[in-house]
Amino acid sequence: MQLNEAFRIIEKNLGDINAELGFKKAEETENVLSFSGDKGIYRIVFDEETSILAFECAYENAGEKTEYNTTSRSLFELDSIDERDVRSIANEARDEINHLFNTKKKTDLDKIKMPKAVSRTKAKNGSISYDVDSLANRFGALYPEYKDEIKMNIAKYGEFLPETFFIEHGNEKVLDIIKNGTAAEQKKLFKMLGEIFEDGTNEVQDIIGVTILGEMKNDKDMMAVADKYMTEYMAGPVHEINKLTAKKNRFTKKLSDPPAYKPKKNKRFSVANALSNNQ
Repeated sequence: MQLNEAFRIIEKNLGDINAELGFKKAEETENVLSFSGDKGIYRIVFDEETSILAFECAYENAGEKTEYNTTSRSLFELDSIDERDVRSIANEARDEINHLFNTKKKTDLDKIKMPKAVSRTKAKNGSISYDVDSLANRFGALYPEYKDEIKMNIAKYGEFLPETFFIEHGNEKVLDIIKNGTAAEQKKLFKMLGEIFEDGTNEVQDIIGVTILGEMKNDKDMMAVADKYMTEYMAGPVHEINKLTAKKNRFTKKLSDPPAYKPKKNKRFSVANALSNNQ
């Protein structure tokens, strides 16, 4: 199937939701199909090298400066897909559009409060530790464009699920800053992560060490950036974790295919256990 043919099928299947929410086609290039309206802008982007079709959106259309968030990705191998596969992906995109841009649902986000952060003073004196809510709060403060995604995560699960948020949304920002950010941006990122890691609970240390920084997968260039700004306390575990995440083993399989969400789940997957079990 040709990509332009796939785009035509997708556009046709999105016709009803676009009409309902006031979106009109804004642009179609060789690899991008985008729609915009009063509620924001979204686009479908095909990467020829990876055969990945990504759905990206933003509530504010700022032209070339628009900051898109990627909400989903699908394998889209043009030499093997058929019209049924394309319609299926279009249906998924329609669900995403309705979820993100439906006026009622967006208004509901205003009623959801951002998670509260533990105070720095209390964390430093040891009276209480930083938790995953603190990580969500500090991440949202540093990158305000992700606040809605954090709230949607809470709305969907009834609590903040850090693994889901960072795997689906936050890690993209973190890795982009490590790869392409300025020195000031990289320093701010690692300062925030370092503070929470050093005075955080085991759970939040796992999220930072494994779910977030483990995604560097021991890449030489990214690790060099990390080494500039990581504290000694955080550097050791992060290096050990990246030795594991760079390889395919049962540890990385668990990360790439985590168990289904269970609201009452108490057992935690810890960095310490992961390291000791894989030695």
